[in-house]
Amino acid sequence: MKPANPHLTLGAGPAVVYYTGLMGVPRGMQSIALNLEPAQFLSGWRAQPGSLFLPALSESRVGEEVAVRIGIYGQTIRATLFGKVALVRRVGRPSLPPGVELALDKASIPAARFLAMAARGESVSFRERAPRFAAERPLSVSLVGKPTFETHTVNLSEGGCSLSWRGELPAIGTLVTLRFGDGIFAPSARAVVCWNALGGSAESTVGVRIVPKGRGARAWKHLVAEVARSGARAA
Repeated sequence: MKPANPHLTLGAGPAVVYYTGLMGVPRGMQSIALNLEPAQFLSGWRAQPGSLFLPALSESRVGEEVAVRIGIYGQTIRATLFGKVALVRRVGRPSLPPGVELALDKASIPAARFLAMAARGESVSFRERAPRFAAERPLSVSLVGKPTFETHTVNLSEGGCSLSWRGELPAIGTLVTLRFGDGIFAPSARAVVCWNALGGSAESTVGVRIVPKGRGARAWKHLVAEVARSGARAA
């Protein structure tokens, strides 16, 4: 299939673009989809800086945002990664093919790590999830024995969200209450901490899963629907 984007051509190697115009990608953002050989992905993946070289040549400029849907030959795993073009190599040679190097968004790095595990032949448990959106929405967090504090989401979906977190990280399994909206009658939802991660400059992130029962869960789904309608970017 020819790429729908006239500014996209293939580089050297067996990478295949099989569609463009990814769902959940903002209008105007360049988007492609690739099937890569395991060795291709691993040779382009740099875990420490969080960058990925793709053997596809783009006419985009350094600094432009790109979304790429990647599959690994021989694996069922697929993931959509977002990043900014850090390097464009228009002419290459066998040991240094033409292509694009992406500086991946922080939220895309875990998915890239899953792809790397799959490319190495490691056993991975990865399934397609409900749409997740990169959006900051203010809310307050309450948990037993701690004062309520204000924070914001990093990304969110119907099933839960990632929260910016300052201070001591909660233990996995901790029950928290999220209140979103204004006023004393603002909706709230209960959630369970399912992961936590230390960050730089004393700011960390915590992932929570919404308890799927009652008014709170319905109010949360309504919030996510509003975020989706706003045109927020997929995460």
